[in-house]
Amino acid sequence: MRRKVFLREFLGALGAVEIQWHEETDDKISGAVIYEVNDPEEKQDFVWHKSEKDMPDQDVFNLVKLIHKDKLLSIDQIKVTRLELNSKFNKAYDCTKTEQEFSNILESLETIEVPMLDAGREIDAYFIHE
Repeated sequence: MRRKVFLREFLGALGAVEIQWHEETDDKISGAVIYEVNDPEEKQDFVWHKSEKDMPDQDVFNLVKLIHKDKLLSIDQIKVTRLELNSKFNKAYDCTKTEQEFSNILESLETIEVPMLDAGREIDAYFIHE
């Protein structure tokens, strides 16, 4: 369940307006990202090889949620500086993450890749970067 919640925010930040879920097993979850609800061609299949216990921590989830809510991406690149993002994060979640603490959170987010599928083969990946 946490995988679906995380992927809604992560893929939503990257342009998904809806997600169709296909399969959920102990070690992976798959579906299709819908970019335009009225155009069946505007979708991309994906699979994420993560179990529920391998989910990112709450700070990483909160960061991707903030990026999605505030529309802070240009395609897959963060549009604000690390310092600005840290400030927005601290304000949004009423905390005081130091530069180093925040860097660790951001770098954890930047390691996440969700493979795209074409005819069942992994061809590329969704990711977020600075």
